[in-house]
Amino acid sequence: MAIARITSRGRIFHGWYIVAVAAIAGASSGVLGYSFGLFFNPMQESLGWNRTSVSWALTIRSAVAMLTGPLYGPIVDLRHGAMILMMIGGILLGISMMLTAMMTELWQFYLLIGVLYGFAMGAEGSQVVAPVLVSKWFIRKRGRALAIVTLGPNVGNIIFIPIAAYIITHLGWREAWFISGLTALLLVTPLSGLFIRRTPEDIGLVPDGTAVDPKSLLPMTQAKVKLATDYDWTIREAVRTPALWLMVVSFTISGAGLHGFLVHVIPALTDKGYSTSFATTMVAELSIVVLFAKMAWGILGERIETRYLIMASFSLAALGMVMVIVIDSGPLILLLPIVYGIGGAGYGPLSSLMWANYFGRGSLGSIRGVFLPITQVLGTFSPVFAGAVFDRRGSYDLAFVIYAICFVIAVGVIYLSRPPKIPSKQ
Repeated sequence: MAIARITSRGRIFHGWYIVAVAAIAGASSGVLGYSFGLFFNPMQESLGWNRTSVSWALTIRSAVAMLTGPLYGPIVDLRHGAMILMMIGGILLGISMMLTAMMTELWQFYLLIGVLYGFAMGAEGSQVVAPVLVSKWFIRKRGRALAIVTLGPNVGNIIFIPIAAYIITHLGWREAWFISGLTALLLVTPLSGLFIRRTPEDIGLVPDGTAVDPKSLLPMTQAKVKLATDYDWTIREAVRTPALWLMVVSFTISGAGLHGFLVHVIPALTDKGYSTSFATTMVAELSIVVLFAKMAWGILGERIETRYLIMASFSLAALGMVMVIVIDSGPLILLLPIVYGIGGAGYGPLSSLMWANYFGRGSLGSIRGVFLPITQVLGTFSPVFAGAVFDRRGSYDLAFVIYAICFVIAVGVIYLSRPPKIPSKQ
């Protein structure tokens, strides 16, 4: 049988352009990642807000982004849906941060960073759009492609943390917000319009740009790891599987630990007596570790069953949180970026990989979108929970203990989530 090779119109498979744009979109929102902790103290000094009040904006943001999942997910499955969503997301992302530079009241902060940024966060790809889109473009190299996409926020952190620290110190926190928003607006929107497309089949290509059977136009089987299924599940079929509900429970519980810890890690370190420069350096190093770890998890995900990798990832994340609690000083804290960086890095690429491998490409946007509010609900309130614990007890330790326990429970649950069996047709 003759084999045809289909690639992009150029030498590079167009799917990698999709990956690049999705990663840039993630990088542009880096200000609300690890580096958000840089804004706590200057905003508190300038506006008189405590950490619980500031954290509520992130909770509102996550809640809004979470509730957009059932709307945005099915749109990604439409022909031009992902492109339109990411263009709109870039506009909203830029405007929300630029206007934050001018706000003076707490309700304005909630409206801009909570509501407007929340809509942008869902639309520009970080929750459902980007991982679903990339999963539609890759099968054989899906693990590494998803890993690269999830690197976007980490690259943004590595770039933005020192820049934001410099701008806040020499110009002010308002200028840092404005510059971040302008950067997002100028990058995400035009690139999304130029490159984002729903599937490779829409422009005459196939997943991975790999060799295909000219009669069926289906990719030849070259994957190094057997997918759980090559069947495209509908929502109705997926909800009848134990695997889906076990995944939902595990990702919901682990998300609580992940989101709350990342927002408060910088102030947690400074509260223990470490300098701000040391804390920001540690977080920057953590981001560098995450860069390599995500790629490693993604490549391993093409060879090893995903749930086993997720178990290892969550276990290391729990250990990293324990380290922050028990280590008050000394060189052992230098291991934190390595332990937590490797562990926490697995959540994004491996969870997205598991959804795609288990339930196929056809209705993936609809499936992930519908269940996003459930999997994000605990993570939505975890930052404000940590802030409230600190305001009441003067320490994050109790919050971090609870987050570590969440990861441990998630390990046991994901182990039970075995690949679903393809439904029989009556």
